[in-house]
Amino acid sequence: MLLSHRQLCLVLLCTTQFVALLDFSITMIPLPQIQHSLGFTPGGLQWVINAYGVAIAGFLLLGGRAADMFGRRRVFLMGVVLFTAASLLGGFAHSPAMLVATRALQGFGAAMFSPAAFSLLLAVFPEPSQRNRALGAWTAVAASGFVAGLILGGFITDLLGWRWVLWINVPVGLLVLALSPALPLGRPDADTAAAGGTLDVWGALLVASGAATLVFAFANSEHVGLAHPLTFALVALALALLALFVWVEGRVAAPLMPLAVFRRRSTGGANIVSLLANTALGPTFVVVALAMQEVLAFSATRTGLGLLPMAVAFTLASAWAGPALIARCGTKPVIVGGMLLFIGGLALLGVSLAMLATWGVSILPGSVLAGIGYGLAFPAWTVAGIDGVPEADHGLAGGMLTTTQEVGSAVGLAVGVAVSIAVLAGGGTAAQGYSSAILVSACLVAAGLACAIAILPGKVARQEAAA
Repeated sequence: MLLSHRQLCLVLLCTTQFVALLDFSITMIPLPQIQHSLGFTPGGLQWVINAYGVAIAGFLLLGGRAADMFGRRRVFLMGVVLFTAASLLGGFAHSPAMLVATRALQGFGAAMFSPAAFSLLLAVFPEPSQRNRALGAWTAVAASGFVAGLILGGFITDLLGWRWVLWINVPVGLLVLALSPALPLGRPDADTAAAGGTLDVWGALLVASGAATLVFAFANSEHVGLAHPLTFALVALALALLALFVWVEGRVAAPLMPLAVFRRRSTGGANIVSLLANTALGPTFVVVALAMQEVLAFSATRTGLGLLPMAVAFTLASAWAGPALIARCGTKPVIVGGMLLFIGGLALLGVSLAMLATWGVSILPGSVLAGIGYGLAFPAWTVAGIDGVPEADHGLAGGMLTTTQEVGSAVGLAVGVAVSIAVLAGGGTAAQGYSSAILVSACLVAAGLACAIAILPGKVARQEAAA
């Protein structure tokens, strides 16, 4: 049976989100092989992931606004082209600098197409019930992309080598480009905001510089230590750049992040929760992957399969259980309940890693509980983040949510690596270092839970929950 125009649109847009998430997780498994091949230091290795994440975080708002201003389909296609070309070049990397640069270029491409795809999705499915189903498919595909990255990262690395984890994006990107002219994007493409306006490039540079500096502050602690004055100075500089970004946004004619939108309790609260919750998700997968390979001596394939239960729990919870609970209970109760489970899973995993014995005892129980908790909360704060936002700003709202997600993950990974290295420098074992990193992440998620309780409105967003 041929797909309808709407179904084809949904498939292609979800495919790009699948690839964006796949490319974040697919490089987690072959990190030891990449380190050996190109000569990364332990602290520098995180940039294989964080160069991608920081670039997305820094330019997603720019991509969302560009999509609203210049045409969602046009920006979507430009991002796919750039992402595909960067994936091809990254596979030929011969030095750490070249790999990190191409990963950043991939992130910039994803920052262009991801918010454009999100905005197109909302425009193609304007009815609340259909929109909720489309968002459910979106979050499920995003989760499955993350899962597929973990599995494919192991298999591809063992069978073909780590370079193919980048080259696999090329045929997918070419397929999306070949089918994109068939998409019925006339109305969404024409429904652009602020025609003839200008892009807030300085705002994008400030938020990207602030995020990169904050990550670098913790990455550099590998050499100088967490308590070194330089670490504190870099953190202060990063916070100053981000504060300057907020100041600039209140004074430019066409800001990337209109403060009036962010000041909405639902939108602002959802973004704060996303920021703090995601300080644990990426680091948890990376830390557990390293623990399985370096302590339990798992192969890349076994490591990917070992992470599969957590990823599947996340996928099932975000695709089915989360949306069903949102419709029944509203967003805030689901966010609070999900994050409580997430914290409990992280605490169990952190304690178990300190006495790392076997995968089934030390990793499986806590990781599955954490996956369920995060999976329940993720679609709830996504719905809360767009609740009541005008259609013209949907690209912006999607960009804001993904920005906080990527910034949180990048900073959380940098903090986790810094904590692990500090424990090792103090005479601790690798397992103790990994345990400390996870427990610190649990504390950050607890701060996010407190913000969810204090900031998010208690009322149910009836329109969004009525699917």
